[in-house]
Amino acid sequence: MIAKSDRAFLRLHIEAVWEIRIPPLDGATIELSAAKPLPPWSLYQASLADGQVTIWRPGVSLEERADLLARARNAGPDYDPALGMRREVALRLPATPPASQTHPQPAARLLNASDAPLLEAFEADSASYFLDPVHAPCLGVIVAGRLVSVAHSSRRTPAACELGINTAPDARRRGYATTAVRAWTEAILNEGLIPIYSAFAHNTASLRLAAASGYVQVSTGVYGPIPQSDS
Repeated sequence: MIAKSDRAFLRLHIEAVWEIRIPPLDGATIELSAAKPLPPWSLYQASLADGQVTIWRPGVSLEERADLLARARNAGPDYDPALGMRREVALRLPATPPASQTHPQPAARLLNASDAPLLEAFEADSASYFLDPVHAPCLGVIVAGRLVSVAHSSRRTPAACELGINTAPDARRRGYATTAVRAWTEAILNEGLIPIYSAFAHNTASLRLAAASGYVQVSTGVYGPIPQSDS
């Protein structure tokens, strides 16, 4: 399944990340209702191919809005605690998804309860998280009996899943993460759901991985204020 428009896709991304419901992003300015749950930010502003959309949390005064818009304009790719704004990039598969490719072995495979020792060796105390059905499908690349990369659903909604990807530091730049991401993407499409990839703007390595895995940029966004502890 592919979202019908970039704005529809961005809406799915925002709803997945912050576990909220928002109206369609049809206009330039979106005012959220006071119905809970509400996002932790007061402003989310995104630039898309067809223009800009600005989303406001309820109760933000005109004076506060002017200040937040100035902070958003001045925010760089790295988090600045003085501004409290975070930049991100949302990515999707193109309207015509890339064809499945044959990858050199080892391939990614679904992980299950019997793989808990591999997951614990990969990251301590992580097996219960990765094997939770909420984070399915969880796929891993195993090399010489060692788990080196794991792709899972970090967030799941009835319509979409957002990717989480972890790769051992000493196993990076070898194509393992690309293999895992492509396998996860195919699994999500087979479920009839929309795969979502997002990354902080400063994470150039993740953005390169997204491109290598067939994803294209939908929007660049900035949101806040976000306390440093949540950044």
